Amino acid sequence: MQVRIDGVALNVPEGVSILQACDLAGRYVPRLCSYPGIGCGGELGVSCGLCVVEVTGGRRDSEPVPTLSCCMPVRPGMDITTSGPALHADRLRRLADILDHHPHICLSCPDRDGCSREECRFGVPVEGRCCSEFGRCELGKLVAYIDPGLQLRRWAAVVPREAHDEGRIRREQGLCIGCGRCVMICASSPFAGSALQMEDIVAPAATGQAGLAAIQRGAIPDAGGRCRALPVKGTLRASGCTFCGQCVMVCPTGAVTAPGEAGARWLENCRKKSPVASPVLPPDSWRWLTEDELAAIPPVPGVFQLADSTGQVLRIAGVADLSRGVIAALMEATCASASRLWFERAELFTQRESELLARYAQDHGHLPPGNDLGDDLFGEDLFDEDLE
Repeated sequence: MQVRIDGVALNVPEGVSILQACDLAGRYVPRLCSYPGIGCGGELGVSCGLCVVEVTGGRRDSEPVPTLSCCMPVRPGMDITTSGPALHADRLRRLADILDHHPHICLSCPDRDGCSREECRFGVPVEGRCCSEFGRCELGKLVAYIDPGLQLRRWAAVVPREAHDEGRIRREQGLCIGCGRCVMICASSPFAGSALQMEDIVAPAATGQAGLAAIQRGAIPDAGGRCRALPVKGTLRASGCTFCGQCVMVCPTGAVTAPGEAGARWLENCRKKSPVASPVLPPDSWRWLTEDELAAIPPVPGVFQLADSTGQVLRIAGVADLSRGVIAALMEATCASASRLWFERAELFTQRESELLARYAQDHGHLPPGNDLGDDLFGEDLFDEDLE
């Protein structure tokens, strides 16, 4: 059947969901519940709602209807819109609900690239810091995609961080966002043992007088009305877990992990035996340099990177005004071939620039062309003249 996705006509198989049709069209739609090959875990609990799109029946006079793309099958003549101001605002609201109950302050910390993960110079308690999956988790990538301009308030959401280790699997129940993926794959995969189930959280995130006081002052959000994945009989072993590792593979947060080098080797072996597909991740946050994109750059402190069409980074800079800084850099000879842009807000833009330059130099052995002062500044001739 034929549908239109963001104005482009596309033939899709009968019976596929709108989300699957968007994937076939190469149009990314955010999601945390859905996973390729296992369906949508939101059917078991509270849906993340991030996959909302606008749908009309194909008539020009019909009003677009916000629709969750994961559970709605396509129909002939559908006109689907995957992005826009209203959808962006809706996704921000839904993402804020998720982050209210999940540690996320590290995602916007100015020290995030150079942090030892052992101490926090801003005094954030362990219960409010990032988990061991920081920089790799799907949730972090999705937050960067939906909210690159840091419109959502970042704060140290504190959750219980009690860890349960069984075999190579570590569970941190406080980090579970109730997406249902692990339960879905545990119930549907022949390699798994149906060891997990969704359970409503009817109590606050912390118990006792101290916990209730923390909730009242906003340090710990009330967890009532949410759900999370737990073993059917208290522990994984007692619940019949086969330790196939598939729950670790599909978890979008750090709620189920295989920590350490031994855990990484074990998980790699599990991947070789498992038919689990790779997750559909957000596209990178690089933007094509167009007049509209340049006009949308906010005049706020931050850092930016310019790159050519091959992805070669030409310039990394921290500036007090992103809008003016990008325009000024585009006038430099070293940035004449720039066609792509990446930026983020950062009050401590000088420090953030240094972190990004250090990371680039470590990965490539040199600085970007627009940042390289040239070897002649420290060349042998200058050095010899100084000695004389």
